[in-house]
Amino acid sequence: MLWKADDKTYISTIPKNKMEKVLESLGLNNKEIKIYLSSLQLGTSLVQNIANHANINRTSTYDLLKSLEQKGFVSHVIKSRKKHYQATEPNKLNSLLKEKQEILKKALPELNSLSKNIGKIPSIEVYTEKQGLKTIFEDILNTAKSFSCIASKEQISKLFEFYLPHFVNQRKKSKIKVKLITSSEPLDKTAPYKIINKEIKTATWIYNGKIAMISLEKQKPIGIIIKENNFYETHKMIFDLLWSHL
Repeated sequence: MLWKADDKTYISTIPKNKMEKVLESLGLNNKEIKIYLSSLQLGTSLVQNIANHANINRTSTYDLLKSLEQKGFVSHVIKSRKKHYQATEPNKLNSLLKEKQEILKKALPELNSLSKNIGKIPSIEVYTEKQGLKTIFEDILNTAKSFSCIASKEQISKLFEFYLPHFVNQRKKSKIKVKLITSSEPLDKTAPYKIINKEIKTATWIYNGKIAMISLEKQKPIGIIIKENNFYETHKMIFDLLWSHL
């Protein structure tokens, strides 16, 4: 591919589609890439000439050039009272990228602060049907280092006859510590557990700042994950009190 800049002709050894991908990675959209490459090939040119070369209408080209100028990819000069645009030399784009990286580096503390604030916002996720409820089990396996659970093995087994053994095995492989309060012996008899002689109609897991609950009604199973620190702390306290009195 040939391009012309400052009255000099250069031969590019990089395929056009590869150049476009590079420019796209620098934040340019398809039309901006066309305008930049046309401007690069034409050298210092009027808007109309760039528009014709890029096969984009003049009004759009003018707006695109303004956008590219703000991003540092083109600049303009006034000749004979007319605005002429020229592309930023490719070897200067590296400096432009480094400048953006420095700006991002300076902004990171504030951006991270915003992210942490978002992370503190309470959330409630609702899941239905067996497949949806498995998301809760997967979240426990993927995020928990330990959990406390109140559940009926019989009731969960009715809903998840084949999946429950898988969950228990994965939990053991991941070395996730547990405390179980249940109405009968659990599948994993090596896990710390205590028996409660009451009917348990929900399964509750307390883990990683979250509370997950599943209704054990077989007809319309529903589950929720609550992520809120006060809910978590209170349910953890209630579990610990119950555990100590069984």
